[in-house]
Order: sequence, then structure tokens, then C-alpha cells
Amino acid sequence: MEEKKLPIGELFIRRGILTEEEVNIVLNYQTDHPELKFGEIVDVLDMCDKQALLEVLSDNLGVKSAIIERKLSINPTNFLPSDIIITYRALPFEMVGDTICVAFANPQDKEQVEYVTKLIEKEGYKIEVYISLYTTILAHIEKIKNSKQVRMIFSDTNSEPELTESDIESTIIEDLKKKMGR
Repeated sequence: MEEKKLPIGELFIRRGILTEEEVNIVLNYQTDHPELKFGEIVDVLDMCDKQALLEVLSDNLGVKSAIIERKLSINPTNFLPSDIIITYRALPFEMVGDTICVAFANPQDKEQVEYVTKLIEKEGYKIEVYISLYTTILAHIEKIKNSKQVRMIFSDTNSEPELTESDIESTIIEDLKKKMGR
């Protein structure tokens, strides 16, 4: 219990996941970019093992964590409008019985979690909240933005795009890496 009250950077140091110098790099960058959470910066810069990152975030926030596969077992837009997925970085990724598992990049934002919960419940489902990797959620958001439904409005193709490594290398990720010299 005491561990949860520590600053997030201290948790990474105590668990031997990041050094004090690496934590300072993240904190310095975060000072100039307060819209990004500590864990998001660690993820984008690939500073540690992804499972270890999720374990710290999950323990600190008191929510389950999920490593989300490239190929989802459900279509997220069947459960949430694409604009909500994109804006809130909330990704429905699995259905278990009548429960929709939704991964958030930032489950600390209670208003967003409550809004998504209401939308899911309005459709007759229960919701289980997870935290997942920021880069994974961004990659799935890119896939949604480029999805068949959107593309069919503008083109003749009917093929759904496959998620590639380049999908993950979005502008924000590249910008962060360049600024951090990685």
C-alpha cells in the first residue's frame, strides 16, 4: 500500500525498471509537454520492458492492464463511436460474455471513463476498465482512422488495412524520439 503513494518515477526506480537519470529525462520532457503522462513518455521512448511498464502503471492506478494484440477479436467501433475512441484514447478490445473490455491510455481521467462507461452501458453491456500501452492504443486509433468504412467513402478499395510497424511510428512518437535524441 505504501508503494502506491510514491511518485510514479520513484516506483520505476524502486523496481529497478528505470534509473534515476532516466526518470529525470522523462520528468524534464514532461515539464515542456504536460499533456503527456509519465508512462506515455516511457512507452513512446521504449525505455523499458512493456510488461514491466504496464505492471507499474496498473499497480499505481489500481486497474487491470492488458497487452493488446495487433488483431482485435472485436471491432471497437461496434461498441464506441470512432470519435470517442480517438478523442478519449479508449479502445474496446475484447468481449467476455456481456462485458466489454476497454483499454484506456489514461484511466485516471474519471470523466472520460464515466462517459465511456455510460455509452457502453446504454448499449446493454457491462464494462471492465484496463490500462494499456499508449503506443498500442495510438496504433489502433490509426487503424480506425484508416479503416475500411472511412476509406470506402473516398475510394473503391474494400480491403481492410493491416497494422504495420509504420502505423506505430506516428508523428507524435517520432517527434518525441527526435527531441529526446533516441
